[in-house]
Amino acid sequence: MEPRTRREERMLAAFGKEPPARVAHRGGRRAMVGAGAGCLALLWVNTAVSWVLAPSDTAMFTNFAVLGVFAPAAVFVWRTLSLATRGSTALPLHLLDERQRDERLRAHAVAQRLTLLLLFVTYFVVLQALRDDGVPSAAVALLFLALLATVAALPLLVAAWRAPDAPAEDDQDEDETSEGAGSPARS
Repeated sequence: MEPRTRREERMLAAFGKEPPARVAHRGGRRAMVGAGAGCLALLWVNTAVSWVLAPSDTAMFTNFAVLGVFAPAAVFVWRTLSLATRGSTALPLHLLDERQRDERLRAHAVAQRLTLLLLFVTYFVVLQALRDDGVPSAAVALLFLALLATVAALPLLVAAWRAPDAPAEDDQDEDETSEGAGSPARS
């Protein structure tokens, strides 16, 4: 195995810590995934608002307000979920153990299926809208931004949704004592 760089060592140190208490259990992680989905929904609503109102000052101010709320909220959610999944979707592949690689592979597989569905739905909605009337260029740019953010965020959201809870310390202690007491002595 090749030596790790300073950046890799810092990344491992950041993700090696215990996750924040609010996402240490399944309910907290799923609530945070809901917040992440809400952030992505803001981008899709922003696209729809731009589609309907552009070109106008109202559309422009709405876009800036939504993006102003989205950016800090998304950074907070992204960081928290990355810590909750211990970097399984953020770390380079060679820094992950076998379990994390499997989690990452499953998350990407599910995210790919969801992305494909999303692209088909988006394509048909845009195709139908183009039949009715033209599409403002701002709406096209925001649609691309919403698609890009969704594709980037889906693996992390899926990984956090599916992540199992860490075993309770009492369970670990019981497992250790039962293994020692239950195994026959060999001579």
